[in-house]
Amino acid sequence: MFDAIVLWLHILGAVVFVGPQIFLAAIAMPAIRDMADARARQDLTRRITRGFGMLGGGALVLILVTGLWNFSAAQGDGKFDLTRYFWLFNIKFLLFVAVVVLTGLHAMVFGKRLQDLQEQGASEVALAEARQMSMMASIATLTLSIVILLFGALLGSDWALGGSLR
Repeated sequence: MFDAIVLWLHILGAVVFVGPQIFLAAIAMPAIRDMADARARQDLTRRITRGFGMLGGGALVLILVTGLWNFSAAQGDGKFDLTRYFWLFNIKFLLFVAVVVLTGLHAMVFGKRLQDLQEQGASEVALAEARQMSMMASIATLTLSIVILLFGALLGSDWALGGSLR
């Protein structure tokens, strides 16, 4: 029963991390870009992204903690003796590390640079370049997050328990 609760928390963490990314990319940011008042647009963007940063950061911590528990349980069950499971898990973990790195870069480098440029009243060219870097990091993070969900589903399938990579 405890393992099921840990798995549920792991899935909940993924939902809390990925769902808002999709909402931001598909709905919130396009709507905000249409706002005429630049100052209001910047303030709203800052409030939304700060809120997502707190929520997403907490979700990543939950995913890591429950993922470590799931790793330990899978080791105890001998699942890492199975070639497919071993490779699926390792790829999923490497993708998770990439998501954490991209999230950190987005928050501490690209997003901060964009915010600083906005506060300095930088040229539209400089702002557009900073927005593009921020958007590329966001799209990469979302794409990798969705691929991680696929790998999670594969790990839970009977196919992952096969002995060879066919």
